Amino acid sequence: MHPKDSPAPGPDSGRSYTLLFKAGAAAAILILLLGGGWASIAPIGRSGGGRIGAELEIDAISRALAPAAVASRGPAETAAAASALVRAARKAGIDPREVLSAALPEPRRILGMLALDRDIEDFREYSDREDAAGSYYREEARLSLEMRPLRGRYEGVFAAAYAALASPATAGQAGARKRPYIAAPDDVWLPPKSELPLSHPYALDVFFMHVEKSGEAEKGPVIRALYPGIVVAAAYDWTGGQGAAKYRNGGLSPASGNGVVIYDPSARLYCSYFHLNSVALRTGAIVAAGEAVGRGGNSGMNARTAEHGEHVHLEIFDAARDVPLSAYEILELLKK
Repeated sequence: MHPKDSPAPGPDSGRSYTLLFKAGAAAAILILLLGGGWASIAPIGRSGGGRIGAELEIDAISRALAPAAVASRGPAETAAAASALVRAARKAGIDPREVLSAALPEPRRILGMLALDRDIEDFREYSDREDAAGSYYREEARLSLEMRPLRGRYEGVFAAAYAALASPATAGQAGARKRPYIAAPDDVWLPPKSELPLSHPYALDVFFMHVEKSGEAEKGPVIRALYPGIVVAAAYDWTGGQGAAKYRNGGLSPASGNGVVIYDPSARLYCSYFHLNSVALRTGAIVAAGEAVGRGGNSGMNARTAEHGEHVHLEIFDAARDVPLSAYEILELLKK
């Protein structure tokens, strides 16, 4: 689109504009491949018509946050790209969260980044299935091995994006918790320690006191963030039913269903909330402690099975120690 103050277009103006756009795009990509600074990608257009240039800059920086690029660049350079992406989005008049959502790895890669060896073995058990769940887990087993070595570099990306987006009040909350921890006390109950050996070793199922049912689906209480941070994965499009054979698509994974993964850069904790009915947050959002992440539910191929719903599955990964919190540790944390 020509600026309003442009002269009437001549017969070759469309071709000239197309050539200019292609040349600008090629220059931006060339600068990226040669390792040039983001600021050197100049806006294109007349009298500072920087929308096209800013969008080219966003595209170029976004490429630097892809796994292959992150693997080949230093941590400082990768973190700087996240800050530059937020600046470029604001310059273009685009919501930075929208740009981050498109640039950060897809949810399955984030889950792969946090996968334990035992998780990868579970993924492989499903790999022989000739259905949507089998296809997902074949790829997830591969992606986990690709993404786990990149976790430290992406933490730099998440921390830089958080610093660029968070307000002073929100940033000051980092590493802190406040009640209600995960839901209103009257809406949930915690399992007794004596039952934990029968459950997940590295996760805690927090059970609902009341649910609303609509067919197979359940809607539980409002689930709240334990820690502040940045949403690094969110999915609200899970489609499936009871068991792997009825999984169709979407979600954080076939088993996780709808959910949210939030990273607190100060505490260096990943908090994952699975099986939600609905999700209130999107990737790139800055979250305060106690803020709603969604409504509890029973999405996910196992939770959707009869008698397996009515809970939120909570996982916490301690990146500083490179270990997940055990069910016992999570239970004690929630009791404090």
